[in-house]
Amino acid sequence: MAATEDDFDSEGSDIELDDSGEFEREEVVTLEDYDENDDPLDRAREWDLWDTDGEEEDGFYGFQVDWRTEGYQPRKAKQFTRKPGVKQPIPEDASPLDVFSCIFTDELWDMLVMETNRYAEQTREHSPTNSKWKPVSKTEMMTFVGLCLAFGIMQLPARRDFWRQTKWLYQTNVPKAMARDRFDMIWRYLHLQDNMDPAVDKTDKLWKIRQWMDLLLVRFQALYEVNGFVSVDESMVKYKGRLGFRQYLPMKPVKWGIKVWVMAESKTGYVTNFQVYTGAIQGKTEKDLAHRIVSDLVAPYYGSNLSVYMDNFYTSVKLMEDLKVRGVQACGTVRANRKDLPKIKQLTKKAELNKHEFNVAQRDDLTFCIWQDTKAVMVLSNYHDPTAHGFVRRKANGQRQTEVRVPACLADYQQHMKGVDLLDQMVGYYQIHHRSTKWWRRLFFYFVTVACYNAFVAARSAGGAEWKYRRGGYKDWLEDLTQELIVPVTARSAPNVLPTSPTGASAEHDLVQINKKRKTCRECSLKHCGTDVRPGSTLMGCRQCNLPLHRECFMYHVVRHK
Repeated sequence: MAATEDDFDSEGSDIELDDSGEFEREEVVTLEDYDENDDPLDRAREWDLWDTDGEEEDGFYGFQVDWRTEGYQPRKAKQFTRKPGVKQPIPEDASPLDVFSCIFTDELWDMLVMETNRYAEQTREHSPTNSKWKPVSKTEMMTFVGLCLAFGIMQLPARRDFWRQTKWLYQTNVPKAMARDRFDMIWRYLHLQDNMDPAVDKTDKLWKIRQWMDLLLVRFQALYEVNGFVSVDESMVKYKGRLGFRQYLPMKPVKWGIKVWVMAESKTGYVTNFQVYTGAIQGKTEKDLAHRIVSDLVAPYYGSNLSVYMDNFYTSVKLMEDLKVRGVQACGTVRANRKDLPKIKQLTKKAELNKHEFNVAQRDDLTFCIWQDTKAVMVLSNYHDPTAHGFVRRKANGQRQTEVRVPACLADYQQHMKGVDLLDQMVGYYQIHHRSTKWWRRLFFYFVTVACYNAFVAARSAGGAEWKYRRGGYKDWLEDLTQELIVPVTARSAPNVLPTSPTGASAEHDLVQINKKRKTCRECSLKHCGTDVRPGSTLMGCRQCNLPLHRECFMYHVVRHK
């Protein structure tokens, strides 16, 4: 909106208010109607927009039009108003599966099981096949997901190589956990949303995974609170198939794939909010995309004095002002061609600065600095004191690294901008890479891996200094989580490799007829595992353990489960 003479206050500042309804106004504010004691921003939000401590230096200073390079007004960062750390009680000796279950709850498991079985029925009804299928159980689904996580840790060229036994190089314990054909069937029918549900909005490009993602995001935010410093950046999920919103980012390690906007804790990489980018809307590029993305990601933290850091794709003067009004502190590098930046020569890239020299400017709560490194670096902040300084480590004239004095906003940016990069690093180490033509599966396994890492961060926060995974780190924790998820569901399971305690086992065992069709004896399977001897079948079995057993094998079963 163009500024008029009626829009200036007594100090000549341009008060620019949108007509979007965010700031309700019934009439134009004129000099006659203006009351110096009446702040027009007081009714924008229920929470306090400015410092409530009553300190004079943190008060309201009015609106400035021009950037000043001297006579700075001091600014003070406000404290994060929420309590960092885990929000749910987690015992110090909690197992990896106990913590993972705080995120991947029974509701998510049940959804995965129900939709997979439903999709299998719908598919086989329309396209009958000769392959055998039985509904998948929750135990089988947990084993399936556990094996997928294991495939990310122990990587082989092809998925079926994990079941090869003819060569010593490929011999693994995977066949003892789940049969290959059963895994392939679950992989084939894995699903997250009912295709026939008329209530589903299929104009949403993410409808196949939307409901599951929303539930997962709620669990992320309910388990852990960030420490007040977060970074916003994009993360790429590798996918090179045909997809309308596939992205190409040549500067990223993963160049082709699905872009996910992520807000993660700067110190740990814990994901507290995310959005999947689905491309242009009805063929039109979204205007102010970066502004909208950052606003959406930080929306749950309005009024909390959260400090968010971002790169030059997102940063703009308008975004910084809007976040300040909403109680969010922000800092980021900024592009030289952004609107409303200082036009003075010494604050542009035309400034002839020496190596590691900098200039600073201020406008209201905004602090802008330009620092000459290998090239000029511009940083914009809405809460840093323009007179404060910090240090970064740099090499000078080919010598060893030394501490270089820089503005505080630039030093803090370097310290707190690494959150999403740390997440990408940890998730990329142990992510399943086997191909699938269904794009949503890549997102599914990406978010499962993110859930594992989030659970690890929460467990480490609650574990204290004596936490047993403190030395081994994420890899050891993920390995133990994988082994807890994998409950053998094949008769060829070996007790000395994986846990084989049958579900429902009790102190006493009764041998009765439990099957109408003959099934393979469990004890014979264990006895002849790895040999050419084929185990026999029987109608009898243990009633309490629900396991098929020969009469002559029953005593071995009782002794095994004493």
